[in-house]
Amino acid sequence: MALSHRRFAVVLNRNAKKVTQEVERISGELVHPDDLFLSSSAEDSERIAATLIERRYEAVFAGGGDGTVMHLINQLARYPLDRQPAVGILKLGTGNAMARMVSSGNVAGDLQTYIGSETRECVDLSLVECEGVRSPFLGLGIDAEILNDYRYVKQNFGQSVLKPVFQNVGGYFFGVFARTIPRHARTALSGKAPVVRAVVKSGACLQVGAEGKVLRAFEPGQLIYEGPLMIALAGTVPFYGYGMKVLPHATTDPQRMHLRIADLGTAKTLAVLPSLWKGEYSGADVSDFLVEEVELTFTEEMPFQMGGDASGYRTQVAFKTIPKAVRLIKLL
Repeated sequence: MALSHRRFAVVLNRNAKKVTQEVERISGELVHPDDLFLSSSAEDSERIAATLIERRYEAVFAGGGDGTVMHLINQLARYPLDRQPAVGILKLGTGNAMARMVSSGNVAGDLQTYIGSETRECVDLSLVECEGVRSPFLGLGIDAEILNDYRYVKQNFGQSVLKPVFQNVGGYFFGVFARTIPRHARTALSGKAPVVRAVVKSGACLQVGAEGKVLRAFEPGQLIYEGPLMIALAGTVPFYGYGMKVLPHATTDPQRMHLRIADLGTAKTLAVLPSLWKGEYSGADVSDFLVEEVELTFTEEMPFQMGGDASGYRTQVAFKTIPKAVRLIKLL
């Protein structure tokens, strides 16, 4: 059963390596030419978002990875939520943190499922806002370092005969073991670890333990953590890159993000990596909070990432939960 003309649109990021001519062809066979948008720049994305609102699409499918999806969502967020189309995700990126929650990963299959279904199942997803930008997850510390090292590996090794290895998860782990971990080992030997102070800015905050058990409650203005760290993560989705479930409490409460501050150390991280990957690890060196709004202050500049994109360095950040910020189309 085909949907009526202009019922939904497809937006593809031509800069994404998985958005191939074949993907464009398949999409073009399943959507009217007027409803297929190809984006190559931020200006394109802004123009496309305005068109989606003007034409009052019921839904839009975005393909090209977490960055593509979030850029479109942030452009749509300029308009009232009741005017925004529901957002479908075509799994065409590297990390696919959001896509793992709602997409099968088959472009043709997902679009055909949507076209042929008489019902529309959507998931209301909260997001984290920082510096006016909304993201499903953000982080400071080793994760942002890893992104920088992964970028280095792709740029320096990804064009060789080993391109199939270094342009995906292989390059990710090569960067971790060849660059990130040795750097942190040297830092550990120097005894100069950065320190973070985390303070509740608004709303109630809960510290949670294994399986989400509430350990303590905090009020606005209270200090919830002060000490050394390897990483500070915040998000409203449990998954990070490549299916790592590093924020297992992220969908517990739509009013609150999951904030995780960890100071595991290099050796401990390697020892517990499988349980960290699955979201099963808990211990005194990991502190988990459900919080509406929080401010983090660091004793030195920390590498920062937003939605999986390296975003420079910060000594202070504030994260705010935006409840039910977007409606995601669920196709699983």
